[in-house]
Amino acid sequence: MTDTPTTTGAAGTVRVPSPPGPSTGPESARSPVQRALFRLAEGLARRPKTVIAVWAVLIALCTPVAGQLHSVLTDQGASKVVPGTTSARADELTKRAFPQRSEREVTVVAEATDAYGPALRGLLAGLDARLAEPLRSGEVGSTVSAFTLYRDATAALLGGVREQARDRGDTAAERRSYVDAEVAAGRVPAALAPTARTAVEAASRQELTRLAGEFTVATDWRDFPVDVPGGAAARLLSEDGGTALVSVAYAADGHGDPDVEGLRTTVRDLADGRDGVTVHVTGELALIHDTYAKAEADNALMESVAYVIIFVILLVFFRALVPAILTLAVVGLSMSVSQAALYGLGQQVTLTQFTVTIMQFVMLGAGVDYSMLLSSRYRQERLAGRPPREAAVHATVHAGESMLLAAVAVALAFGATLLSPVDWIPPLGYGGLLGIPIVLAAALTLTPCLLVLLGDRFFALGRGALTDLEHEGAMGRHLLRTAHFARRRKVAIVVVFLVVTAPLALLVAGNRSTSDPVALSPVTDARKGFETLAGEWGDSAALPTTVLGPAAPGVVRDGALTDEGRAAVARFTERLAATDGVASVDSATQPFGTPWTGEQAAAGQAFLTDHVAPDGTLRFVVVLADDPYSAAAADTLDRLRGTVREADAGVGELVVGGATEVDLQYGAALRSSFWQMVALVSIGVFVMLVITLRSLFVPVRLIATIMLSNVWAIGLTVLVFHHWRGEAVIDDLPIFLTVLMMGLGMDYEIFLVTRVRDLARAGASQEEATVNAVVDTGRVINAAGLVMAGSLGTMALSSTLMLQEYGAGLGLAVLLDATVIRMLFVPATLLLLGRYNWWLPSLRRGRGRGHRKADAR
Repeated sequence: MTDTPTTTGAAGTVRVPSPPGPSTGPESARSPVQRALFRLAEGLARRPKTVIAVWAVLIALCTPVAGQLHSVLTDQGASKVVPGTTSARADELTKRAFPQRSEREVTVVAEATDAYGPALRGLLAGLDARLAEPLRSGEVGSTVSAFTLYRDATAALLGGVREQARDRGDTAAERRSYVDAEVAAGRVPAALAPTARTAVEAASRQELTRLAGEFTVATDWRDFPVDVPGGAAARLLSEDGGTALVSVAYAADGHGDPDVEGLRTTVRDLADGRDGVTVHVTGELALIHDTYAKAEADNALMESVAYVIIFVILLVFFRALVPAILTLAVVGLSMSVSQAALYGLGQQVTLTQFTVTIMQFVMLGAGVDYSMLLSSRYRQERLAGRPPREAAVHATVHAGESMLLAAVAVALAFGATLLSPVDWIPPLGYGGLLGIPIVLAAALTLTPCLLVLLGDRFFALGRGALTDLEHEGAMGRHLLRTAHFARRRKVAIVVVFLVVTAPLALLVAGNRSTSDPVALSPVTDARKGFETLAGEWGDSAALPTTVLGPAAPGVVRDGALTDEGRAAVARFTERLAATDGVASVDSATQPFGTPWTGEQAAAGQAFLTDHVAPDGTLRFVVVLADDPYSAAAADTLDRLRGTVREADAGVGELVVGGATEVDLQYGAALRSSFWQMVALVSIGVFVMLVITLRSLFVPVRLIATIMLSNVWAIGLTVLVFHHWRGEAVIDDLPIFLTVLMMGLGMDYEIFLVTRVRDLARAGASQEEATVNAVVDTGRVINAAGLVMAGSLGTMALSSTLMLQEYGAGLGLAVLLDATVIRMLFVPATLLLLGRYNWWLPSLRRGRGRGHRKADAR
């Protein structure tokens, strides 16, 4: 064994075993992973320029492709409908039978000083004219507004007058005379008389519609002379006359996302110059579209801040300019390769803007960590006396093992998200699953090649970059004191950590999270529009519950209710309305909340298309008395499901859907898949670490400490966002944070534990190995934690609440994990377990006994 120097600090003296002698080779690599890394490192050292040239060509080829990534991102990958549930069945039925009420419905909200005045009437008429071409082409399936409501009622009246006038007279004078007689008899409103006289000469239905439209724009809607079925206008014009709605339903078979921005530009152009008129475009897809657009716009700021934070940390860590620049360059350039790969994947699977955001920040944090670890290990090898080329090879073998294990853990975590039953979670996983292997490959090949080519010049433009930064200076002394404190107070430390964890765990368990798309969206045009809509008509009216399904035989014939069907639907509607917690119900017998007579139903058949489909599907719209995302609404849904189950079999096979049902089933799926994914990642990481570290208890303790840091981070996030800021907490935060930290948090544990193992193999006792490992790796772990926390934490700067909470949660989790947990809790538990850290039942008894003897010394 080589001579062992000592380091003396305020806390005492500790032995610091030096690395093995200057030679390195496959014989010094103890595991298959290290032997494979040795062969890789030797190959890189022989041809560093070739490797760098290959990467340069790859990056040059990928950069133009990466620029096209945005074209494969979708706004429709954020659905929280869980496949296989009743809400998914309701969603499928809605898309097929009532496409005008599916998630492809976009709502224009127009606010005006007087919604009945000429400015707003003109805007709605102009919008209808602009939508005529998309309607003809099939891009838009239907559009409904107060204008179309009054216009179509007027056109229907004019059409009837024209047909009767033509039956009564052959000449224009005779037909006009008939119109005058109808006006005198009160059957044609006097205000409509001039238009009716012109309409009797109309050559086509299109001309009748044009005349009706001109009359509708010119006439005050507060006293419109043509009757419209009761309640219809009230669904499109607010009671105070200040807000009007326009429903634009994009075709279900349309290609790509609805053109939300195109519609927004159109209505803004129409509103321009109209005093007192404000317009918004909202709806489920508009909210998602605006959230993604906001997240994309925030990316530039978040990335800039992240790069500045990381660059400063690297400068402080390396005490040199060149390694800071080169480290960021390696990671930044590898991102173009990952984005190109993501573009290719996007041709086959659904990707969203959040896929790109998560990938970028995870790659930035993990990639810098990997490069820091490798280049830091190179510096240590140089300080031990190895020549530059040999130091680069040795650093790649030993740091590379930790990097590889950490990357596999992260990939397992991201891979687990692909198993989620919720459509919008897997897209988050694709980014990490592609990005982590690519940034690992860059760090594991480009960094060693740069070290071989540059040697110590890699640390150029700095001061003291090649000094023993781990054991000298304030940081080394602080780490030494920390390690000795953990050694002396190991039981107390474990107890304190567990005591602090208990209330935070209770806080997390008792918190009610939400998937409310409005509460979680940033302040955008869509959110403003939705809040206006909900303010006038109520949250539950804006996000209703639906009950729908195929009608029973005899209930619907030729797209209309039979007499028997009308009676059955009326009875069922009454039962739904009588359910405690239900405010109102719309159905084919009361399409606007008030029962219709048979005559009204016959006259207003056009208004029943939201409740009776041509294929016989029935739809009931239930407005709850409470906030659709509240606990009270969930209780109402339980009662409503009971009402549906007990319904007269003569109505049909009905299922419950809508916002509240989707939220409840989404939450249930999250809870179920959470434990499945955690179990999968835990088992995968456990098996990987047992094989590589040859320990049973180290992997178990590692997983437990990750869970502890997650509880702390989630609890603090709930405290900050919910109890301090009064914001909603997104319900997938625990699953996202836990699964990602199962991967990302492994880095620091692996860095520390592999160092403990190497020191124990070099002859140190378990206590010496643990204390020395804290000192040896503490600086790089703390710096890596700051880098990862700085990278992920900048997501908290986003205007999107989801990214704010992801950033805060992940940043806190990483920071806590890399500092107090790794520097205090982990050493304390390692010291408590002692030689049992490396216990592993094995058929190779001799080696097992040898390890135990070495650990016991």
